[in-house]
Amino acid sequence: MLKYLANLEDLYGPLRVFDSITFRAAVGMVVAFLAALAAGPGFIRLLKRLRVTENMDKPDSAELEKLHHLKRDTPTMGGIILVCAIVVGGVLFADATSPYVWMTLVVLLAFATLGLVDDYVKLRRIRPGGLARPVKLIAQFVLAAGACLMLCAFGDVRHVTHLLVPGTKMAEFYPDLGAMYAPFFLLVLVGSSNAVNLSDGLDGLAAGLVALVALTFTVLAYAAGHAEVSTYLRIPFVRHSGELTVLCATVVGATLGFLWFNAHPARVFMGDTGSLGLGAAIGFAALSVKQELVLLVCGGVFVVEAVSVLLQIASCRTRGKRLLRCAPFHHHLEFSGWHENHVVVRLWCIGIVLAALGLASLKMH
Repeated sequence: MLKYLANLEDLYGPLRVFDSITFRAAVGMVVAFLAALAAGPGFIRLLKRLRVTENMDKPDSAELEKLHHLKRDTPTMGGIILVCAIVVGGVLFADATSPYVWMTLVVLLAFATLGLVDDYVKLRRIRPGGLARPVKLIAQFVLAAGACLMLCAFGDVRHVTHLLVPGTKMAEFYPDLGAMYAPFFLLVLVGSSNAVNLSDGLDGLAAGLVALVALTFTVLAYAAGHAEVSTYLRIPFVRHSGELTVLCATVVGATLGFLWFNAHPARVFMGDTGSLGLGAAIGFAALSVKQELVLLVCGGVFVVEAVSVLLQIASCRTRGKRLLRCAPFHHHLEFSGWHENHVVVRLWCIGIVLAALGLASLKMH
């Protein structure tokens, strides 16, 4: 919205800076950070007053319950702070005429709403574990199918169903997935949403990793939306996707602002409201700028967390015993004697390295 202040440069010359994506991304990041920071204390008090607190009962793992007993009664659903800060920053500083901006916001809000319902079901003890797993998964696939139709209808038709493979030249190998694009899209979006959700088990872990991945896609979106830069890097030029630079930057700012309260010892948890929404938004951004495979790299910690759960389930059902002491993987590290802070910071370190590798892939084409 504030982009149009650039049209008033005849009245005041410095307003022309609002025409710059990089300027609006930087300011949007700061505003989203400050918005989350300002909203945090009051919202946390409200959650405590309403007794919107995390249930730390773990009937299937007494050891995990013992490890996390100090987290009992910590407010949850703090993802509302995150989502609101992102929407405020995105609406103010991104160009709303870009279909990629409003589509990503729609995806964020849709999956965050599903997470809100799941959190509500858990908090009101309607069902201890929240929505039934099949119901939750079906809802995610329905939302993802809607997002797929939306991207096909309003995205850059030259690239929507194509797949960019790092290490190959786009001119020589840029396959069109055709009818297989739909299941691929659903896998990426639902997988990304669930991977972030599964990683949200330790203070600051998911928020810090989301900030790293979002920062990576701030750069990737800028490259994909800039004709000269994308040509130089030999990646697809996706028309109007450059504004995702601003939106991804607001995600970074909002998650850092939330991390202020979510760092150990956490004063608030994001809950499924935040994790499902953030994961879906990141997945949709990757699909929009044709960097789905790079998401596997820079979001490698999320991938490991999700795969660890799948392997644990498969091992229990086929072998009758666990592969890990506890899944997701961060709990296995806790059970192995690592302090929670050590697990979080070390996984952040790995996330930084993986984000650098993701950015390095830009020069591999």
